[in-house]
Amino acid sequence: MSISTKFAMAVLGLSLASHAANLQIGAFVGSASDTSLDGSYPQPTQKNVAAFAALQGRPLDYVQLYCIWPATWSTVKSYADIAANNGATLLVTWQPNGYTAPDINSGTADAYITQFANDIKSYPHDVWLRPLHEANGGDWYSWNVGNSSMLNTNANVAAAFQHIVTLFRNAGVTNVKWVWTTNGTNASGGNPTSFAGTYPGDAYADYISIDGYNFGTFHTIANSGWTSSWQTFAQVFSAPYTAISSINKPMFVGEFSSSELGGDKAQWYKDAFASLATTFPKLFALMVFSLNDANGDWRINTTAASLQAWRDCVAQYAATTSIASRGIPTSGNFLQARGPSIVGLNLDKATRVRVSVRDGSGSLLESRDLGMLAAGSHELDLGTGRGMRFVRVQAGSRSETLPIAGF
Repeated sequence: MSISTKFAMAVLGLSLASHAANLQIGAFVGSASDTSLDGSYPQPTQKNVAAFAALQGRPLDYVQLYCIWPATWSTVKSYADIAANNGATLLVTWQPNGYTAPDINSGTADAYITQFANDIKSYPHDVWLRPLHEANGGDWYSWNVGNSSMLNTNANVAAAFQHIVTLFRNAGVTNVKWVWTTNGTNASGGNPTSFAGTYPGDAYADYISIDGYNFGTFHTIANSGWTSSWQTFAQVFSAPYTAISSINKPMFVGEFSSSELGGDKAQWYKDAFASLATTFPKLFALMVFSLNDANGDWRINTTAASLQAWRDCVAQYAATTSIASRGIPTSGNFLQARGPSIVGLNLDKATRVRVSVRDGSGSLLESRDLGMLAAGSHELDLGTGRGMRFVRVQAGSRSETLPIAGF
């Protein structure tokens, strides 16, 4: 076949949207003290997700869940279903609380990780897993490098991330995307830390992200033992963004928000969004942490002015209506969007390729075995048609799903 191999799938006709043209919005959706939510522990229940979408005047593209080991996939699945039913992807901050990096590398949690992998692999939608997040931060997690009593280092935290991913691959999991997260500040004291020090390598991460907050003047010596000050979005994120921008992976903000104390939170939101195109062009999504917790009141509706500013900011970007409608950027060079109805496929060697297309409910629309394709760049022409769909390409042992929108 030629370098520009094309095949037509006549009934579909799908187009691909660039993430750069449409910032995506995600959230940890709620606080038990927010009476617009259901008053329970603030996990993303259907009621909480719907309430948050109504509050901000826009559906969510991503729903965030905090999951502490050894929570099972059966527990997580209920939230994945809620996310999918609301046209969103579930991002799981998967926390090995109580486990150090040496613990994970020694296999202490292998049975749990492997069981989770075996249970998740038949799920019909992609789930994003974010283990070992903020490892460069302070000493608040058992895997923090700054927690010198836990014997964590940059190298063994990166190895622990690799270990987790390898167990999933050994179990044949293809529907999980891996998210690596750096904290917006490095820990002082303890073992040396850096923004990119725990990065596990391009072969183990699909996406990279940054967590950062404007604490304002919330923290004082009296209440926290340290003093915080007002920072703009750019001041919070510029250093980590610059440090990891050389990593060739799609980047987003995994957690962020602002305090009301010490400045104008409404203006903070406006300035944050205004800075994206010029100062942070690689960011394809923002995940707001909308919770009133021990470090401050991060909710988007702390005041009427803050809520209105947030609503105005997110209204600039069209909301998606299906899990299959977003132009999520691909990671690496395996599968790429190259224009309306065209999917690019790059092969480093001759490989047998299979392609399937499903609608938003998961029903199979078409499946093709393309046989052996030569090494090089190929184009898959999906033809014309309508409806929300997603394309799954399997090339040898590797597979990837690309969400696409009909036209």
